Amino acid sequence: MYYVGFLSELPNSLNSVYKFLMDGGVFMFCLLLLSFLSVTVILMKLVSLREQRVVPKKVQKAMKGAQEYIEADNVINLVNCLRSNPSALSRIGLGVIEGAPSSRIESSSTAEARAREEIVVLERGIALLEVVITIAPLLGLLGTVSGLVGVFSNVDIEGAGSSRVQVSSGIAEALNTTIAGLAVAVPTVIAHSYFTKKLERMGVRMEVLTDNLISAFYKNPSEILYSKLKGLVGDKDK
Repeated sequence: MYYVGFLSELPNSLNSVYKFLMDGGVFMFCLLLLSFLSVTVILMKLVSLREQRVVPKKVQKAMKGAQEYIEADNVINLVNCLRSNPSALSRIGLGVIEGAPSSRIESSSTAEARAREEIVVLERGIALLEVVITIAPLLGLLGTVSGLVGVFSNVDIEGAGSSRVQVSSGIAEALNTTIAGLAVAVPTVIAHSYFTKKLERMGVRMEVLTDNLISAFYKNPSEILYSKLKGLVGDKDK
């Protein structure tokens, strides 16, 4: 009985939604497009900012224990671990390893450049969320003002009673775009804040691990170690 009642109410609900959208006019459709854009970007960032794609646990552990790999004369396993777990962090780490031997300052500069490049890639889409956050409330307000102008310009001065009803219903319809604008902007603000903070945490983590890796390779420079690294780079080029 519950499902039958639900299905019977479904057409009425759809009609209410359709009327809500139609009453908002062109501004409501603009807000609808913004909502689709926001949802699409949010879903994409949920996938692209997964920990496994940016800072995998295995890569974190390997870079954190870089000194142990060097002391055990087992750098090849460190390189293989980074190569077998493609991610933003592993690409930065491989850049540090494949750039040796060089000065520590040069290695740090190269790592910073690669990190900035990876962060730029990870930030793709965040700017679109900022656009939605800014435009959605303004479109809602613009739609409301436009609707109110239409309402008051069509007020029948002679029929005071009917005019009050028209004005009341017109204002209610005009406010729909403001409601829709805020409904689009509020979740987008939450998602934008979440992704921004997550990127900040990941960026700090990558910086710490990269610095640890650089320190491990330049703490006790060794020609034997560097010759092995050249061999590893040569194997990759082949």
